[in-house]
Amino acid sequence: MFLLALYLVFVQSLVVIAAELPNQAVVSNADGQAWNLLIALFVLLASVASAALPVAALRQWQGYWRLSAGLSLAVLGAWLGLIFISRLFSADAHRLWALEIFAWSMLNMIYMVALMTIKRASEKADQKNTLSD
Repeated sequence: MFLLALYLVFVQSLVVIAAELPNQAVVSNADGQAWNLLIALFVLLASVASAALPVAALRQWQGYWRLSAGLSLAVLGAWLGLIFISRLFSADAHRLWALEIFAWSMLNMIYMVALMTIKRASEKADQKNTLSD
């Protein structure tokens, strides 16, 4: 359910970004607008894919591993809340919020890969200790 809500927020954000592109386009020709839309689509897809990692881990992992996976979603929720509240009070706040979410998604990828690696190494060490006993 959370992933669906996150997806809908990002789809709505992509529409807003695409609507603002003609006003903020770095390149003013049609190729530049298509390029900007392609970049916005890439940011959206990378962010949604990155959010899917901790959601999948929350469904499969147990104990403190589950809490560790949920930490990245808690950070995302807090950051989205901060962006939303800041934007309510000032239209100039967090003007590059899509870039902020993309930065979260890249950091989340690193965090989740590190967490999965540590979890796998821990499980292998536990399995090795169990077999040697």
